[in-house]
Amino acid sequence: MQTLHLTGINKLLHPERDKRSATERIFDHLSHSNIGLNRGEATADTGSTASALDSFSVTQNISELLSPACGMSEEEKKAYLAKIIAKLKSGKKLTSEEMRFLQAEDPQLYQQAARVQAMRGSLESGLAHSTSKEEAQSVYLDALTHISEEDPMKEYIIAAYDDAMKEFQKSDQYQSLPETKEDAAKQHTGSRHSHS
Repeated sequence: MQTLHLTGINKLLHPERDKRSATERIFDHLSHSNIGLNRGEATADTGSTASALDSFSVTQNISELLSPACGMSEEEKKAYLAKIIAKLKSGKKLTSEEMRFLQAEDPQLYQQAARVQAMRGSLESGLAHSTSKEEAQSVYLDALTHISEEDPMKEYIIAAYDDAMKEFQKSDQYQSLPETKEDAAKQHTGSRHSHS
């Protein structure tokens, strides 16, 4: 029965590592996994079961290998997590890498962070469709009033909304908006007459 021997390859790539890193553990797991090679001696049932298990194992190991936490020490993971939490508290958008890290290392916080990011996205969409600065302010304040006092992520949501509003106010789109809804209506009426 043939197996993939990837541990040796990894040691050649990283000869300076004495301790078994996460990467080395993954390669070791993969090296003991048969991925459908020389299945002739197995029965059909045993072969298909083993193949399914091997496929699952390979998928799990590759997912771990692709995780941003791969190869990090526990101290590095804690520091990176603290950085992400600080970023969440400041209301900034998380990168896809930071979200993948949370998904792998703290699934519960990942769920909450994903919710905050989705709520921020909803506000950004509302701001983008505003026809005046007054309406944008109204959309922002309305979003704030819908945050539950009991929401465990209230602080993070408010920070995300504040950051989204500040970013929108810096945009050319916001700068070009008329001040009030009345100004927007006049502008719309004026442009309609000019086209008739």
